[in-house]
Amino acid sequence: MVEHKERVRAQFGGSAEEYVKSAGHAAGDDLDQLVAWAEGGPDKVALDVATGGGHTALAMAALYGRVVASDLTQPMLDSAEAFIRGCGVTNVAFRQADAEALPFDDAAFDCVTCRIAPHHFPDVARFVAEVARVLKPGGLFLLEDSISPDDPDLAAYLNHFEALRDPTHIRAMSAQEWRDLLAAHDLAIEAEQTFHKDHPFDGWVGRSRTPAAVVAEIEDTLRAATPAAREAFQIEIAPDGKVLSYTDTKIGLKARRQALGVRG
Repeated sequence: MVEHKERVRAQFGGSAEEYVKSAGHAAGDDLDQLVAWAEGGPDKVALDVATGGGHTALAMAALYGRVVASDLTQPMLDSAEAFIRGCGVTNVAFRQADAEALPFDDAAFDCVTCRIAPHHFPDVARFVAEVARVLKPGGLFLLEDSISPDDPDLAAYLNHFEALRDPTHIRAMSAQEWRDLLAAHDLAIEAEQTFHKDHPFDGWVGRSRTPAAVVAEIEDTLRAATPAAREAFQIEIAPDGKVLSYTDTKIGLKARRQALGVRG
């Protein structure tokens, strides 16, 4: 686990600016939905876990009196801070933090957000337990992450080529796994939405600084997709064999922290 987190620091520390500039992270109907679900207020405090380029923290800063943006990787956090400060926003604080061991008091936040990150976490259950711990009773957890299909072969295929592209990718869970995990930690789901994200191939592998030999292996893997996989992931291949893009599915969940001992 320690080695994995060092890989995460190395991977994202070197790509920090690319994530700040990434159009797929900066905006979209997925981020708009998280904002629509938020229940902000001038006296409320939000935490954005694994803030990456800082786009979710920036969006929440318009709604909450104070936002804490946290990330495991200090260069990523530095880039997010420069980006957010450059937007003239001053109510966001920045804190280096491990998502599975958050350095915050119990019941410290009215809202916790985490967008497109848990598939990198070694212990997602520990992360969710930490979210529940730092949320006030009645507080919101707004989550978005990549999900895998229910079909085990398609799920294995997705996670295989995602891990080739970025070795810090551990596993995209299924939608049902997320529902079960949140329920197990007294986080009652109130709303759910899925989103389809198109990934132009060159930008996708470029942002992760994938080595050329591995890029070629990923292209071979995508070209060899079964008809079911090609349909499920909308793999686009040019007539000359160049891989153009693929599409994955994200889930957005709005969940509320239940009072101790209370389950829906």
